[in-house]
Amino acid sequence: MPRLRPFRALSVALRVVRLTDRGSAFVVLGGLGLVAGYAAGMPILLYAGCFALALPLMAGVLVRSRESSLAVARQFAFPVVEAGTTSRVTLRVDNYARTGLRGVHWADGLPWQPWATASGWLPPLSARVGGLNQRSAAQLTYSLTPRDRGIFEIGPLLLQSIDPLALANGTWSVGGVTELTVTPRVVALAQSALLAQSGDGDARVLQRRSAGDDDDAMTREYRRGDAMRRVHWRASARHGSLMVRQEEQHSYPEARIIVDTRLAGYPDAGRNESVRLSSGAITAAARSPRFEWIVSMLASAAVQLKREGFLVEVIETGPSQLAEASIVHRRAAEEQEFLTRLATFGPVESAPGWWGEPVPSTSAGGPVLALVAHPEPETVAYLRRQALAGVLAVAFVVESSSSFGDFARTGDPARQPVADELRDAGWKVIAVQSFDDVAEAWTLFVAESRAHRDNN
Repeated sequence: MPRLRPFRALSVALRVVRLTDRGSAFVVLGGLGLVAGYAAGMPILLYAGCFALALPLMAGVLVRSRESSLAVARQFAFPVVEAGTTSRVTLRVDNYARTGLRGVHWADGLPWQPWATASGWLPPLSARVGGLNQRSAAQLTYSLTPRDRGIFEIGPLLLQSIDPLALANGTWSVGGVTELTVTPRVVALAQSALLAQSGDGDARVLQRRSAGDDDDAMTREYRRGDAMRRVHWRASARHGSLMVRQEEQHSYPEARIIVDTRLAGYPDAGRNESVRLSSGAITAAARSPRFEWIVSMLASAAVQLKREGFLVEVIETGPSQLAEASIVHRRAAEEQEFLTRLATFGPVESAPGWWGEPVPSTSAGGPVLALVAHPEPETVAYLRRQALAGVLAVAFVVESSSSFGDFARTGDPARQPVADELRDAGWKVIAVQSFDDVAEAWTLFVAESRAHRDNN
């Protein structure tokens, strides 16, 4: 059976009819029979040649004329999955035609090689009976394991039939596509030494109370609609009016992650012919293995720091792609929204100097992480200003695995290596490569956090 490939026109059923090797042999033999019969003056060879040519033609017409009126519904076990994990896909195929359908192979279209799932036999579908609009249905299932992050179009359903003599086969697509969101892989990371942990496993919260009596700091005047269970009777007796308890103000320690998202900072960005993405910031022409490592570290580090109790702020050096999802905190919904945004997070073109300098978040003394590969001088200058005294500043620099390095490709061999520039500015630099394990690189950050804790 030939390999099935998805078709781009999805709103109508497309039909492609091809001769099999056997059908092609019949055409060749028929042509030779006609030539030999005409040259030798033997009518029997002319008849045999015509018959041999007519068989593949009739087989093609038979395959082409097969009526099919199918409806396809596709459902994922989880509409948002993590790269490298397996999701179960369920297809429901309903037959609305007046004729039955049997002897058909099926496969579902994929946006990456081999462009279609493994083929299988479609269960026989009975015909619609009279005007009762009855139909036969079949349920198909298969497992899908996307390797890369992104938003992918799965489908359409591909069907292939063959005539009884196996002289011609026809392939057509049915139904539309369904989008599957694939988030980056989140690696389990070790606990850092940045916060002391409470007995219940949650990170310690810094509480701010105004100066003065604790009762005054925890209460306010009664307002219409306040529940009576919130009345603070001791404070009410002292003030001579009803006072109610108010929620304590919490100040969570902050952590910032600076990500270089400028396309110029990734000389290794190139075309990936094995993946076709339907939409989003990532395109087939701008995929970088070094940036993919950065995204995996970004997702894993943000989730880990968030679970340790940090308010995580992600700063992009290029145009904003995360928008309101750039702040990650305690709610699980915020974490999922952040990871979903990272599905289409990619290096983008940006004009020099388009972004102003964000205000450093140093009120809680949280760490600052930088994720870069080969940033532009403007980005390095910005990073130099972020290494403040008393703040743990750690930069992950994804270096080139090529023996020529980045300088030969950027035409700037005289430029000082990025790692050295950041070290001179006070950053702790962890040099990695795109094939290094994210969890192992994080252990070096944990060591830096312990050294920072011990020195402060």
